Amino acid sequence: IQAYLVGATPNAFLVNKQVYDANGKALEGVYVDINHNGVSDAGVADRYIYKQPNPKFFMGFNSGVDYKKWTLGFSMRANLGNYIYNAFAASTGATAGFKFPNYLGNLSSSVLNTNFKTYQLYSDYYVENDPFLRMDNSNLSYNFGKILKGKARLRVTGNVSNVFVITKYTGLDPEVQGGIDNNFYPRPRVFAFGLNLGF
Repeated sequence: IQAYLVGATPNAFLVNKQVYDANGKALEGVYVDINHNGVSDAGVADRYIYKQPNPKFFMGFNSGVDYKKWTLGFSMRANLGNYIYNAFAASTGATAGFKFPNYLGNLSSSVLNTNFKTYQLYSDYYVENDPFLRMDNSNLSYNFGKILKGKARLRVTGNVSNVFVITKYTGLDPEVQGGIDNNFYPRPRVFAFGLNLGF
């Protein structure tokens, strides 16, 4: 699904150009005849370089605010101009998945939009725009100051990791190494509570 070709970005996607009907619905097995041989199928000769997984822009933002005894801090990141191949949707987005004997497999919800009967693995339909904004970390703390008649100091902190992600990507997580989402294990959201007691 990715290729190294002269004049193209490394790991650019090598796919077939999907044809859509007048209502914008993908036509199963119908692709643009890139090599003009009169056959518009999923053949290798009709594949073309389409987009790339590397972001054009990386952005980061960190901030900390103090108000009286409260402290709030957070860090966010964003990637812009990158694309991702939704391999999970491509490999499970067809009603053919119901035909396996002895077990019922999970299908991607993309089949509700396409109604594909067979897998269209090389369709550029599955190459999705992948910009995102992720808040990696957020923390809030309160400084109680001196306690126990001035013998100790207490600070209480709450922290959340992987707070949220804003993206239009339809898969599980827009931040995938290499640009292919192949159903990896999701990042957990972690809540932590801390006490800092000094004497």
